[in-house]
Amino acid sequence: QIPSSIRMIVQMVIIASLVIVVDQILKAYAYGLSKQLSVFVGLIITNCIVMGRAEAFAMQNPPVLSFWDGIGNGLGYSVVLLTLGVIRELFGAGKLFGVEIIALAKDGGWYVPNGLLLLPPSAFFLIGLLIWALRTWRKEQVEKPAFRMAPQVVEKEAY
Repeated sequence: QIPSSIRMIVQMVIIASLVIVVDQILKAYAYGLSKQLSVFVGLIITNCIVMGRAEAFAMQNPPVLSFWDGIGNGLGYSVVLLTLGVIRELFGAGKLFGVEIIALAKDGGWYVPNGLLLLPPSAFFLIGLLIWALRTWRKEQVEKPAFRMAPQVVEKEAY
């Protein structure tokens, strides 16, 4: 196992290296997209969702298992980001990769794009809706409550 004193540093180096490789591939094959995403690709390096999960798993497992867990979580996180991106672009602009998918009303079609979906806060609402849909569909995804809330008012005081 990786010593705990350098574990976080090693994980950051590995994740940062992979993100830089992806960024370089984007610059080589999709320069326009790379230019639009440049600021955000760098933010992935310090993403706490992936880092927290990687740290929690790596603390109790050998490096090879931790590597594959990191790959799986990175791919899963990518699927979530791609799903959000597709939903936001499709219903926010009616396009995917600059190609019109839904005929817009201004061009004689039927769809009026929802510009709110293109704004950053919409991603949070969509993530909430995706979590709700997943947990409605797969009941085993719902966690048991860690505690119960105490009543706020004693019944005698309410009258």
